[in-house]
Amino acid sequence: MCHKPNIVMVIPDLKGNGAERVVLTLATGFGQQGCNVHIVVFNKFVELESDKTFKIHEFKKHYRWIPKSIRGLILAPILDKFIIKSCGTPNLVLSNLLPVDRILSKSKLNTYSIIHSTMSKEIISFARNKNEMNEIYTRMPCICVSKGVLKDFNTIFNTSFDTRYIYNPVDIDFIKHQSNKFTPKYKDYLIHVGKFNNAKRHDILIKAYHLSKVKNPLVLVGQGPLRKECKELVNKLGLNKKVIFSGFRSNPYPYIKHAKLMIISSDFEGFGLVITEAQTLKTPVISTNCAGPIELLPKENLCKTGDIENLSILIKDADKSPYKFMSILYPEVI
Repeated sequence: MCHKPNIVMVIPDLKGNGAERVVLTLATGFGQQGCNVHIVVFNKFVELESDKTFKIHEFKKHYRWIPKSIRGLILAPILDKFIIKSCGTPNLVLSNLLPVDRILSKSKLNTYSIIHSTMSKEIISFARNKNEMNEIYTRMPCICVSKGVLKDFNTIFNTSFDTRYIYNPVDIDFIKHQSNKFTPKYKDYLIHVGKFNNAKRHDILIKAYHLSKVKNPLVLVGQGPLRKECKELVNKLGLNKKVIFSGFRSNPYPYIKHAKLMIISSDFEGFGLVITEAQTLKTPVISTNCAGPIELLPKENLCKTGDIENLSILIKDADKSPYKFMSILYPEVI
């Protein structure tokens, strides 16, 4: 008798960010392929809509009081037992994001870590401990979400495991279905979808948008720790009537579909999931030139990271002729 493969995906929570969307898409895809799929979270906080063809289990152990240096040693055996008891013995466990990787690097199960970002930039931008990161990511095999992430990973970590890249999946049918659920009230707008943090560089975007002098409004979809600072910058530049802070949206796809143009201003991206989502919905995209976007977009759609003037020129050009910046979804990504 043939048993269905049992796959467990572990992530801190299911907030509305890229890695969380990837986990939900993968879970749906594995289910469609006939696998038993489980998602284990440390906090049952779900912001994203999905097909929900899988089970979600909450690992409720309070772990933050345990020093990071020994957290994996203490909690990995407990988490392993929880997975087996709640999900059955897994054929594969996919670990996502540092809080989970820190624990599952000590797991005895067949565990792979999905590397969602360029680690060298993560270490600098978020003040990560490089020695600790090395200890974690050389203890288990890793799967990177783009060629750029893999190249960066190999320059930092000397692992004995065979590390490779697999592009993030795109659920085309789900995205198109969700995009038709409503029509946004905004007209002829430019859009950015992403968390307000150091990586996304909303400050660069807002300054470049101001310099471009385009008349179309700019809609910022998302939330995050730097949102207040960005609002202050918008106020300082006199853009209150043109820049719209729409907040977090569990279904951002209608906003992406009806936008005139999507703009990515990040200093670094592991993949750039919103780019493939925009391509699915035939929305033109321009971006800063970093890992992920450089693999998804033509070079004409890219400009140097951190360059306000060049990004402003690209915004102006794309605003005048958006169809020049339409790009296809690369077959390797589908």
